Amino acid sequence: MERWKDIEGMEGRYQISDQDSIRCMPRYMKCRGGSVRRLPMKVLELKYDEVLQIKRMLAGGIHPYEIAEKMGISRKMVSKIKSGRSYAWLN
Repeated sequence: MERWKDIEGMEGRYQISDQDSIRCMPRYMKCRGGSVRRLPMKVLELKYDEVLQIKRMLAGGIHPYEIAEKMGISRKMVSKIKSGRSYAWLN
């Protein structure tokens, strides 16, 4: 059984497990028109070490398409990591 703890600086929003999985905690989001929507807890696609490895490769100048092929993930995911739209809070 995985044990989860809050990620420092992101308490209550993201947690990391002892197996390096990352999950986003449930939260509420305001929609247009003033309604509120509940977003459920979700385990993210990539593990902590994989995200750090991708960020190191991007910093090293490796092309995002090459990273996607090497890691077995979509080009879109690498693009989101590069632009900071996904996993921006991980160092």
